[in-house]
Amino acid sequence: MASVKNYYRPTSVAEALDLLARPGTTALAGGTRLVPRPEEWEAVVDLQAAGLDGVEIEEERAVLGAMTRIQALVDHEDLPEALRRAAHREGPNTFRSMGTVGGVAAAADPESELFAALLVFEAVVTIRSAAGGRETPLAGFRPAPGELITAVTIQTGGTAAAERVARTPADSPIVAVLGRRDPAGRLHLAFCGVGERPLLAAPEAIDRLDPPGDFRGSSGYRRQMAIVLSRRVLDALEESAP
Repeated sequence: MASVKNYYRPTSVAEALDLLARPGTTALAGGTRLVPRPEEWEAVVDLQAAGLDGVEIEEERAVLGAMTRIQALVDHEDLPEALRRAAHREGPNTFRSMGTVGGVAAAADPESELFAALLVFEAVVTIRSAAGGRETPLAGFRPAPGELITAVTIQTGGTAAAERVARTPADSPIVAVLGRRDPAGRLHLAFCGVGERPLLAAPEAIDRLDPPGDFRGSSGYRRQMAIVLSRRVLDALEESAP
């Protein structure tokens, strides 16, 4: 098994990319985890000083720097309230003060309500590598060696609602559903706890979900909760429509 032997702290994206091009090297964001497969890495590139933090509010969209802390989303009053609430549910304050937007996008934790919120707000990931830059929807994003997430851009217009079921109010969700109707009237519906990562699904496809079961809920229970919670979200969106 490999172990981390080298630590780097670049002061620019270009320097970080040069380091990430080396074999066995991965990016370190908030430090809450190394993804994927930490046993594969021999060196880490700490991105804290690379200038990738901050939130820029633009007309009908917001650009979230990859190193923006989750707690900064909670505290930012110009971001959508549904996104801020989802960020607050990402973990305790100690975790939110360390974890980053880029880390959430890279990890795609199946119970991450923040990842699901980013999905319904049509998140697009900006990626840099030695080969250049690209943008891709978060829904289809998978991190690749040598690539660096620099920002996540979301659309901020429309109305949103969320429902969840958990063992306790402070616990991570067994199933959670987040929905948004954008200014054009299009529906965006995302689910936690029904797959290997949060996912988007149309209302008519919910009963075809095949969630993994565990000690907190069987596959059938999770599917039924997805149906019930999505109905509640759709009702809430209908009630809040202009």
